[in-house]
Amino acid sequence: MSRLIFASHGKLSDGMLDSVRMIAGDLADGIETISLFPGQSPNDLYVQLKKEAAEKNEKIIVLCDVLGGSVHTTLSQLREFDHVMIISGMNLGLALDLAMNYQNDLSLEEVEKLVEHSKEGIGVIQGEPEDEMDEDF
Repeated sequence: MSRLIFASHGKLSDGMLDSVRMIAGDLADGIETISLFPGQSPNDLYVQLKKEAAEKNEKIIVLCDVLGGSVHTTLSQLREFDHVMIISGMNLGLALDLAMNYQNDLSLEEVEKLVEHSKEGIGVIQGEPEDEMDEDF
């Protein structure tokens, strides 16, 4: 069994879980969130998860909001445990993919594919559609 945790600054992780629940329903039931608020130390989140990781040898996947942010940087110290995986760049596409697959004991390679897949969902649209774009839809 694996655990999936959304970790963020502020309430982003809670909002992400709410959105995942809207789309994925019961698949979101086991997902946890942790949040860092003003006045708190990111080290508190690390200490909490380190204790849990040390007590149980279950796979823990942590999806953090932003690469290099204090939440991600601090929780990245959990790499000391082979059964903990830290991912950065939280977005709804990636959160949904993880929610639908995390209980399948995902390998590093499988998670890397989910991350790459989520990047394909990022884009910019501006101006009038071109004729060739209309053909795709």
